[in-house]
Amino acid sequence: MSLPQTHTIEIKVRNTAAYTLNNVVATARSCSPQDLKIAAANVELKSDSRQVPGEIIDFVNFVVTDLFTLLHRSGLYNRQRAFWESIARAVKVTVHPVTQGFFRKEALPMYDVHFEDASGGTTLLAFVVQNHAQWREPKYATAYFKELLHRAQQLDKKRPVMKAIMVVAPKPFSEELFKHVEKMLGGPSIDPVSRYESVIQSPITVHIDLIEYGVAEGGEPADVDFAAHANEMAEAGENSQNGENGSEQLPKPQSYDLQEIDDPSIIGDETLLHPDDMKTHKGRFIFRLIQPDIEKARKK
Repeated sequence: MSLPQTHTIEIKVRNTAAYTLNNVVATARSCSPQDLKIAAANVELKSDSRQVPGEIIDFVNFVVTDLFTLLHRSGLYNRQRAFWESIARAVKVTVHPVTQGFFRKEALPMYDVHFEDASGGTTLLAFVVQNHAQWREPKYATAYFKELLHRAQQLDKKRPVMKAIMVVAPKPFSEELFKHVEKMLGGPSIDPVSRYESVIQSPITVHIDLIEYGVAEGGEPADVDFAAHANEMAEAGENSQNGENGSEQLPKPQSYDLQEIDDPSIIGDETLLHPDDMKTHKGRFIFRLIQPDIEKARKK
């Protein structure tokens, strides 16, 4: 059985002359909500394979569009500045299947997703879990989270540029894992500032954000069968080696209201983007940031 393949998703700018995520970072205090829309629409994702799971494709898009925008509009970027700026600087995402076994590697329904900067350093590490029955066992999620921290520590030792870790899991998010992370942050009585900064100190000092996801339209994601998943990943690797998988451009999403595109009060020149490019990808999966919980803070 072949080892599971690692895949890449390139993060490109549609038009370098138009407003970009880096422009937002440079003008964080003066850019408008429409500037954020333009910058998000100016992002293009390209995958090297059709074997990248939909959860990961949709998650990467969520990070560089909706999450980036949410961090700015909520003001959370002030507390997690390094994390926020790293999103803008990411140029490539590398998807690594998580495996188990020593002599014979078996692919698990979970992935390490590395957001890399122009120099190849992993600045953001996301642990994306597909929906499967075993994940709902209380101690299972926490055990794999601890292994994730170990991998993050090893990565940071090689190149100390990591700013944040994201744990992305199907809803409802594991209550035991949530409480475990909360304890690492300081417990339920942690002060609001520290809760929004959401920094763990050991074994690596980074921001940590928890995200849950579900299906956008009707029903819940089907459970992933371990054996079937391992076989599928192995076959994908063999097909890739045989040249059966070509480069895939991710589908274009729904457009914004075209009446809002040409606005002279906007800092960025949105007219440099064709109306067909003024789009954000809306995939099958929807994501929600639950730690820090911005929505809960707004209700107080």
